[in-house]
Amino acid sequence: MASKLLITDAFNPIGQVIHSAFEQGSHSVLTPTSLDWNRPEDLQTIIEDQGVSVVINTAGWSEHPDVGQQLELVSAARAVAKACAATNCVAIHLSCYRVFGGENKSSYDEQDTPLPLGPAGRAFLEAERAFEASLEHYILLRVSWVLDIIGESVFRRLLQDLVTEGPTLEVTHQRRGSPISSQEISKVISAMVNQVLCGADNWGVFHLASGDPCSSAEFTEAVAEILDREGALTRQWRVESLTDEELAAQGEPDSAALTVRRCRDNFGYQVRSWRQGLTSLIRNWLETQDISRGESRDVNLEAH
Repeated sequence: MASKLLITDAFNPIGQVIHSAFEQGSHSVLTPTSLDWNRPEDLQTIIEDQGVSVVINTAGWSEHPDVGQQLELVSAARAVAKACAATNCVAIHLSCYRVFGGENKSSYDEQDTPLPLGPAGRAFLEAERAFEASLEHYILLRVSWVLDIIGESVFRRLLQDLVTEGPTLEVTHQRRGSPISSQEISKVISAMVNQVLCGADNWGVFHLASGDPCSSAEFTEAVAEILDREGALTRQWRVESLTDEELAAQGEPDSAALTVRRCRDNFGYQVRSWRQGLTSLIRNWLETQDISRGESRDVNLEAH
């Protein structure tokens, strides 16, 4: 039997992608245009009146949330958690690798204790704790670098840097990630919804990422090679070793690489390589940005 779902923000970039995953399905999806996070009783009323079974919380989400988005992340999480607790509704909350970053680890699993470095990470963690404090049945889905143009992201910034004139771009092997596309995120959330509605008893924290972690230098090399083939590579780049102070100044956790053991074991997620479909993503971005393309040329690499 079809159920009703509610996406708290189906109009921000990640919400749009998640919404599209349900458009051809059997579930009805509610997409409120405005919710007052200071009035969780309004959301509770919608859930009760409409018979909502699952709330998917995307409000405030961005890989690099600004101050306003950070505030929304926390206020929305508190309101959703409170409303779901009052209505016995399942909550699926989208989170981020930024809850980590304070330890010298190459990758993080679901059992690792979060230790965020900056205000964005603290906002993501505070949002998670709102669900942990209020609910028994919830899913927190943390994702690594996102391979689509979703707001301010590692991928978008790298593309902009490489197609723009400027000084040599410095990247490092000291920072790691396991990139994932927004399409993969939406597919996994759809699978989670379907299995939960069928009675799956899978709750808590889950990680979603590609199966082959890479350094930012390796990621840059792959992107640069594609841009070069497309005749759009403009800026030179080189690999540099950065000091701890220089790394910290970039405001990024040392590692955004996440293990996906629980997603694989509990929801049957088939881990993919971040390289699959990368060329298409970059071509689509070049078209949307109307980037002029010249003849292919060699990538200028300087390794240290």
